[in-house]
Amino acid sequence: MSLRDELLKAGLASADKAKKVHADARKQDYQRKKSKIADEDAARQAEIRRQAEADALRKREHDRQLNLEREAEKHRRERAARAHQLIDSHRLNNPDAEILYNFLDSDGHWIRAIRVLAPQRQGLAMGQLAIVRGDRHEHDFPLVPRDIALKLSELAPERVLLLHPESDGSEAEESLLDSQAV
Repeated sequence: MSLRDELLKAGLASADKAKKVHADARKQDYQRKKSKIADEDAARQAEIRRQAEADALRKREHDRQLNLEREAEKHRRERAARAHQLIDSHRLNNPDAEILYNFLDSDGHWIRAIRVLAPQRQGLAMGQLAIVRGDRHEHDFPLVPRDIALKLSELAPERVLLLHPESDGSEAEESLLDSQAV
C-alpha cells in the first residue's frame, strides 16, 4: 500500500486533493522532460549550425584555393602563349646557313648545334643574338634578337638557352691585332 492510500484511509487527505497532487506531479515531470528534450534539441541544432558554418568555411577556402590555382595556370598559359608568339615572330634562323654553332643545352649535359651564317655567329658571340628553345620539336633552337631574349627571360626563363653578355666587339678586334703584332 502506498503513502497516498494510507493517508486516504486515515482521512488526512481527500481523494480530490490526492488526484490534484498526483496530476501536478505528473505535469511537473512532463515539463521537466519536455524542457530537457528542448535543451537537447537546441544543443543539437547549435551543433548542426556550427558544423554547417565550419563546412561552409572549408568550402569557401577550398574554392579560393582552386581559384588561385586556376589563375596561376591561366597566367602560365598566357606567358607560354606570349613566349611562343615572340619566338615565332622574331625567329632569325636561315635555312641556307652552313656554319655549325655548338652550345650546351639548358640541362648542361648535351651539346647541341645549330646552323648559322657568319654574321649570326658574330652576333651570338657579341651578345646581340640569343638561342632559345622553340616549340616545333625537340631540336628546335631559334635565333632571336637580344631584346626578345630578355623579354623571354622574364616570361619563360627556361626558354633562353644561350645569351652572352653584350659587347661591342672591341675585345675581338684587340685580340686579332695582338695576334697579328706577334
